[in-house]
Amino acid sequence: MHDLLAHITTELLPLIITGVLHMLAVKYRWLPQLARPLWLRGFGAHKTWRGLLFMTLVNGLTLHLLSFFVPLCTEHPFALGALLGLAYAAFELPNSWLKRRIGIAAGEHHLKYKYVFYLIDKTDSSFGVALVYYLVSGISLVTAGELFVVNCLTHALIALALVIAHIKSRF
Repeated sequence: MHDLLAHITTELLPLIITGVLHMLAVKYRWLPQLARPLWLRGFGAHKTWRGLLFMTLVNGLTLHLLSFFVPLCTEHPFALGALLGLAYAAFELPNSWLKRRIGIAAGEHHLKYKYVFYLIDKTDSSFGVALVYYLVSGISLVTAGELFVVNCLTHALIALALVIAHIKSRF
């Protein structure tokens, strides 16, 4: 359990901080010059350069700063944090692309299969982060699976908290 907690601190804690900061960046329109869609037709209006760069760079910086206060499971905190932030943002893109292909507008849900897409929305980035962490850190597949479950549950709880706090508009 101690090892899992150390991996959660290394892999998940910075992403929670970065994700909340990113939602504040969206709400308060920080860095508006970067709030341009990556590919409007392909991913929709909500997948922006700001999100991709923010998640990558701020997560790298967050993990690096965290390394001064707690022992982490990495010798290269900025690089690992940046890679995990990039994985978080990148693994959301296939879901967005699929939604645009079947006619779901950015920020909307499929009427018939909304719970399927809720599940995908709350697991896509968690899967990407757990997969990349597994590939670069040498953790076991079991630990990666445990991290995936913890990531998914945390993602859903944080999303709910952000909606309740009126920082995010939808779950």
